[in-house]
Amino acid sequence: MLKLLFTRHGQTIRNVDNIIQGNDHCDLNEKGLEQIKKLVQRLKKENLNIIFSSDSPRCKVTAEEVSKDKNIPIEYSVLLREKDNGEWVGKNHKEVNWDELEGDFETRKVPNGENLVEVRERGRKFIDYLTEKYKDKTILVVSHGAFLKVLIGDLINTSLKDSIHKLFIDHCSLTLIEFGEKYPEGFQIKFLNETEFLGDSRNWIIQ
Repeated sequence: MLKLLFTRHGQTIRNVDNIIQGNDHCDLNEKGLEQIKKLVQRLKKENLNIIFSSDSPRCKVTAEEVSKDKNIPIEYSVLLREKDNGEWVGKNHKEVNWDELEGDFETRKVPNGENLVEVRERGRKFIDYLTEKYKDKTILVVSHGAFLKVLIGDLINTSLKDSIHKLFIDHCSLTLIEFGEKYPEGFQIKFLNETEFLGDSRNWIIQ
């Protein structure tokens, strides 16, 4: 059975300051580094085989700390990058108006960026790749908040708007999804946004 553990990179200064981040940013703050340490400790009880990570530096740092502790390889994938917000990268969310963009919630995009439909397609390609290549592995996937909400929301047939607004993925939280023929839909979410090990009781357990 394929088991995928999804996590988000540690908190960054730009997260706290509500700044739109690009792929090259890696300003993990003190809390983010502490979150990574707690994630490493939590993952000691998981028999991981490999890590797949976004190639963004903030994800690389997160993945590398787990890799060093578990002594397992990392594969970096552009498919796991955060939604590209193009010319708005570096701006505060309060400075921009998403409603001024052409298109609806799913198709609107910042100049030189991508829309949520394109993000969803990346997520689907990634899941298809893993489910075809790996059958009996436990894999850690390190990515970003919006990307993970879109990917997980798509699996449970949630609209893109609801995925963004109604799902939440904390920094360094864990979500476990098992893929196998015994499940009617081909997979089952075992737990979503587990955060207790981070000292945060906000987590949703699905039995």
